[in-house]
Amino acid sequence: MKKVRIKQITLLLFTGSLLLITSCNKEYINPSTASEPSVTTSVDGLMNLCAGLQRRFTIGRQSPLYTAPIAGGYSVYALYTLNIGNTAEKELETGKGAVTRNNAVVIQMWSQCLLTRTEAETVLNNLAVAGDPADKVGLKAYASIFYALSMGTLVQFFEKIPLTNGLNAEFSPRAEALQKAITALESADADLATTTPSTKFISKIPAGIDIKNTVKALLARYYNIQSMITGTYNSASGNKALTYAAAASLTVKSEFRFTATTTNPLGEQNFGNNVFGAIDSTLGLKNGLAPVPAATDPRVGFYISKINATNYPLKAFALNTTASYPVYLPGEMNLIIAENYARQNSFAQSKTALDAVRTKTTDIYGIGAAQPAYSGPMTSTDLLQDIYKQRRLEMFISGQELEDSRRFGRPAPNTPGEERNRTFLPYPFIERDNNTSTPADPAI
Repeated sequence: MKKVRIKQITLLLFTGSLLLITSCNKEYINPSTASEPSVTTSVDGLMNLCAGLQRRFTIGRQSPLYTAPIAGGYSVYALYTLNIGNTAEKELETGKGAVTRNNAVVIQMWSQCLLTRTEAETVLNNLAVAGDPADKVGLKAYASIFYALSMGTLVQFFEKIPLTNGLNAEFSPRAEALQKAITALESADADLATTTPSTKFISKIPAGIDIKNTVKALLARYYNIQSMITGTYNSASGNKALTYAAAASLTVKSEFRFTATTTNPLGEQNFGNNVFGAIDSTLGLKNGLAPVPAATDPRVGFYISKINATNYPLKAFALNTTASYPVYLPGEMNLIIAENYARQNSFAQSKTALDAVRTKTTDIYGIGAAQPAYSGPMTSTDLLQDIYKQRRLEMFISGQELEDSRRFGRPAPNTPGEERNRTFLPYPFIERDNNTSTPADPAI
């Protein structure tokens, strides 16, 4: 990473122990200034903590909103490091054994996701202090969103996840971590069906997130991943992914919003610091999947521009420091539907959902594909290959690229035509040095 001025030192709680680390001058340290007792015994304290969850997850180069999209993009050869002095990013671009346990992006993704999860759990474990049901449902749903986002991010990059905090916390399989996130979201979804979050609660949190639709969209996303991990896409898991994807609105925006003082971390490093750009106009797609020519797919021009043959800056949701970033995209929901129908051999239904993405000329975020309807073979293999391609084009730098590459069985590292440079990330030293239960690093 570039050298930064050290501003302060803080104690952070990890799963293994209390760890002393330094923080960069841009880091958002505390979600509120309230002490822990006042947070857990006061509705206002819990609301302040909820407001801090979004800051923890989205603000600064250490945030999951920075680390997950770039780690996902680098993992599938979609990004290029413009300034090799950014060591952590360059390691991710090289991939394989170059990604060390001291990689700053890996460390921050791990630590900030665990901190977000812990803060969300604090809210969820103290809901009894909320006497007003409308206050309570707002607290529960909003905390569940960030609990799920933090767990879901870890699941997409690490082979196993510790589900509790404490000395030498045991690690659990990814499916169990996803189930925890799904359970929290489903409980919130049930409450939201009968109770709307209070005006007071909505006034306390940052504007931009549509709570009801985000809960449904995240349930679709994580059921979709879980069903493939567990091989149950033909059963309840896959059908729930379909149900929730169909229920999430495609015409309501749900997004993280930024200002001149609370800046978009991707935009700051792309626009302000010139750290990375797209690898080229193919967006990293290989083995015949690249848009040919790229100019015929408007999504390429939506997401990137071209300065020269080696510099393709990002646009759209990383355009500048105040660009908003969607929590989910309409196209993601249709592609989840298409994927699950394809895996269930319901090819006509899969094609219908796939074509809803391929042929659209725009959506609420201005993303249009303007492609002809799918005309390839009506087989699971062929449909899934195009669904994967559409996900890469539709959801560029979403943080889901590595999970997608594994789930769709794309060529692994060190195999012919490899399309990713790692399968999982290594566990960072901050965990390994403080938790004797940390597993061996997964194979590259």
